[in-house]
Amino acid sequence: MSELDVLIDQMDELLGEGIIDGSDALEFAMVAGLAARLGASPGAMEAANAWRTGPGAPLLDEIWAEVDPSEFVESLTACLEGDFDEAKIEEALLDFDELVAAAIWCRQIPRVRAAAAEVSDVVRDVPEAFAALAEMGVGMARSREVAEWAEVYAFWFAVADAGRAG
Repeated sequence: MSELDVLIDQMDELLGEGIIDGSDALEFAMVAGLAARLGASPGAMEAANAWRTGPGAPLLDEIWAEVDPSEFVESLTACLEGDFDEAKIEEALLDFDELVAAAIWCRQIPRVRAAAAEVSDVVRDVPEAFAALAEMGVGMARSREVAEWAEVYAFWFAVADAGRAG
């Protein structure tokens, strides 16, 4: 089963269980955003898109008013203190990536723009901490969807470049 298939199954499951609060809404937006980035078909996204613009709109408005992208940046920078724990750095970076994917899908790019620039700066300031993720960064940077939204995915280009520091 491909990553996209897993995400589509997760969307169906989350919709089936019911999305009852802002936390559920953000989780759903992250899954839907990643699925959209991976090229889910319009048919696969139909129920998600209908939820986003229909019954999910108030929950999404609520959670985007509450989400603080700088907390994701702080989580990432906290991983850079002392010895680098590659697994923690990867987890923090992927958490932020999920937030960006959700923001794009929800049309909330202004909410993550500054944090995305800050993450790019962090990666460029401490490239050796991200060198182990450079291959992943190259793959992401080559993605049409990432290139299309480069203003908020620039951190993936920085991660790709980090391989030169390693």
